[in-house]
Amino acid sequence: MSSFASVKTLRHQINLFLDNELPKDDQANLIQFMENDARSSKIYNNEKDFREFVKNNVKRPSVTPDFVQNLKERIKL
Repeated sequence: MSSFASVKTLRHQINLFLDNELPKDDQANLIQFMENDARSSKIYNNEKDFREFVKNNVKRPSVTPDFVQNLKERIKL
């Protein structure tokens, strides 16, 4: 990928990068681009910070094994 002209494309590439789904060549291009573009670095840092916030502050409720089994049985219907 050679162009990060649109913010939408840039955000998509950053998300792929953070999810470890971006091919190595594209990773290198993205990193180089972000090193030279303050706006893209800010978008990257915002996304990374948001993901870290969610990871550290959103707690999933625990469920009992009986609940899981009941749900599986209902899905089979």
